[in-house]
Amino acid sequence: MFSNEDVPSFTAIQWFNKGYDYDVKEDYDNAIFAYTKAIELNPQDADAYTNRGAVYDTKLEYDLAITDYTKAIELNPQDADAYTNRGVVYDTTGEYDLAITDYTKAIEINPQHVDSYSYRGNAYLSKGQYDLAISDYDQIIELNPRAVDVYINKICACEKSGHYTSSQIDAVKQKIRDLGGHI
Repeated sequence: MFSNEDVPSFTAIQWFNKGYDYDVKEDYDNAIFAYTKAIELNPQDADAYTNRGAVYDTKLEYDLAITDYTKAIELNPQDADAYTNRGVVYDTTGEYDLAITDYTKAIEINPQHVDSYSYRGNAYLSKGQYDLAISDYDQIIELNPRAVDVYINKICACEKSGHYTSSQIDAVKQKIRDLGGHI
């Protein structure tokens, strides 16, 4: 791995770019190696931690992913994506409360961050907090009224909550059909 490329003349940015290139090619071990080199040369590069965390997440190495996302957040507390990414890992490991906390922070930083609303809505759905899930799905619909998958998630939450009539649910199903989706 990198026998001829591990040269002192590479800058942190060059290692970062190599990491990104390897990540795109799904060569995750080399991506981790390159991001690690970038971090060694510039330990204040929050993006390198975020990207390496994403690779660890892809490799299902969740503890390492969380560690890198946490460091990225420490270095750049206004990075909504780092909070969202860490939330996804928490969500994946069933730590819904921690995930919801991270998604909420991402939304505070960027109220237009549709992915954070979506993930948080899904975490609420997983916890059985259907009204909170519906609220997040409604926020996404307000931001992106053509998001068919969100309407489908909303139907699931509405049906499970028991607070919605069949005609209200049918109206959402019709909206899905109007958008070209299938239910």
